[in-house]
Amino acid sequence: METTNTLITQIKKMALPGEVQQITGTSLLVKNLFLFLCNQSGCPIDLILLCRKDGMILSCRVASLGDDLSGHTLDLDRLKDAEDLQLFKVSDDYVIAAVCPREKSAVLSDLQKDFQTLLGIIEEDETSSRHLLHCLNSVKNAISIYDENATLLYANTSFCKDLSIPNLEDALGRNINDVIRDIGAKIHSMEDNSSSLKMMDVLKNGEEVIDWEIRIESTEGQKESKLVSNDMYPVVDETGKVTGMVELTHSRQQDIKRTRKIMGFAAEYTFDDIVGTSKAIKEKIRTAKEYANSPFNFLITGESGVGKELFAQSIHNYSPRHKGPFVALNCANFSDGLIESELFGYVGGAFTGASKNGQIGKFELADGGTLFLDEVGELPLHFQSKLLRVLETWMVTRIGSSKQIPVNVRLITATNRNLAEMVEEGLFRQDLYYRLQVLTLEIPPLRERKDDLALLSDSFLNQAAAPYLDTPKILSSQAKKVLMSYDWPGNVRELRNVITRATVLSKSKIISKETLEESIASKGYMLKAISTDTPAERVKQKLTEIDNAYTSLLKEALELTAGNKKEASELIGVSRNTFYRMLEKYGE
Repeated sequence: METTNTLITQIKKMALPGEVQQITGTSLLVKNLFLFLCNQSGCPIDLILLCRKDGMILSCRVASLGDDLSGHTLDLDRLKDAEDLQLFKVSDDYVIAAVCPREKSAVLSDLQKDFQTLLGIIEEDETSSRHLLHCLNSVKNAISIYDENATLLYANTSFCKDLSIPNLEDALGRNINDVIRDIGAKIHSMEDNSSSLKMMDVLKNGEEVIDWEIRIESTEGQKESKLVSNDMYPVVDETGKVTGMVELTHSRQQDIKRTRKIMGFAAEYTFDDIVGTSKAIKEKIRTAKEYANSPFNFLITGESGVGKELFAQSIHNYSPRHKGPFVALNCANFSDGLIESELFGYVGGAFTGASKNGQIGKFELADGGTLFLDEVGELPLHFQSKLLRVLETWMVTRIGSSKQIPVNVRLITATNRNLAEMVEEGLFRQDLYYRLQVLTLEIPPLRERKDDLALLSDSFLNQAAAPYLDTPKILSSQAKKVLMSYDWPGNVRELRNVITRATVLSKSKIISKETLEESIASKGYMLKAISTDTPAERVKQKLTEIDNAYTSLLKEALELTAGNKKEASELIGVSRNTFYRMLEKYGE
């Protein structure tokens, strides 16, 4: 017994100063098997240790030992030199060390053999399952499995990468909350900004949860946060009792890429698709190419139909962002209440009619690429400040959430309105205007580049014939004169539609003057050349439109300030006296 006490003292000196490691995973299984065999055999041995090949103590059975040495690490080479201590290698990974009198050696020998047999069974099971585990590790999405108490039973490589877990063995067999705490991470729900794990509800209620978005943040503040989406499926036994859960995780980028693919967010056109050899258009193409390589916001102006989106797509495809998405949104197509959700997105249930799974906004979908906002002059005044905030911080917040999401977007905007005049009239924020027009490009109207009419009409004649695999029709000499004499207020878009209609109406391969004139004068084209309105009538119509715009502006300003006229005047950038004069003239 004196020898045993001396050995115990030596072992304690070697082990106790070292760091204690948690026994998890396969090591925990082996330890439990060993303890089971020891209990079954009675194990009348003074001292017995089970160690891993690296010296970590998995089990230490000594009746007189007051300290638990499990988890400590020993120098096995030093143990070999200890007198009266026998070492038995039971496998390549485990060693038994024991003090055993000769009369008890048979018990130790049987214990060793039984233990080797069980380890062999485990090895066979591990071999048969190793291929499956290798397959799961090959999956780029994170996979994790838990028991009913949220104990982590399995995780693949992607899971460890998402959570920055350095050693999976240390995490297995532990509650996931403890794992998250020890790795220095915080989990925030994008749905309700809660830090509690949704999986606890799945384990409690046994109901699956799909597309639950969370943000993973490092408490150290050094690592970049990650936004991921989780699908959680409860595991139930034959009685319906929840026995665990399987969780599949996919990154926000995967969701965004899938959405982009479905919605076709890609730029189709390049500068090669812009038809024209006139000096005016060639100069604009040259300038656009120079601007394309810059990261700054870009404002394209020009009349309706001049090809502003064609230039926007060409700029994107010519820029360093050409491999990223091109997301376009026409601001005039959405009501005041919907434009924010379209651009910024929303979380599930954020408002009446909202999808329960939420929606990714256009800014997020354009991350890494280009966002094109057409007819930006139609943005509601109250929303302009929110857009300005995004352009200052490049962070978006979904409706119903308080979490900010960083975006890396090159913004291109377009308008056929005079934004500078709208600023003077109080219809557009001056600070937003300056943010948008860091770089500007005005596309000339077709009447200023009539040298391109012949090329453009030939191109549209070819396009009109292509669906039928037919020989393109041509314009008669008289029809070409009509083409050149007309003012083309609808610009290139109008020209394309007129040529397409003339191709359909013409019964001959040669489109006559009469057919072209009929196509120009057809219903749907409000053209200056054939307008019956007098100049006075047209001016009166414009004045009415201005009056209506001021009436709408005053109404919106008063609604936003709850009727406070002083605040309303400051909001639209005019003096109180001017505001009262406007109320007298335009107020309802």
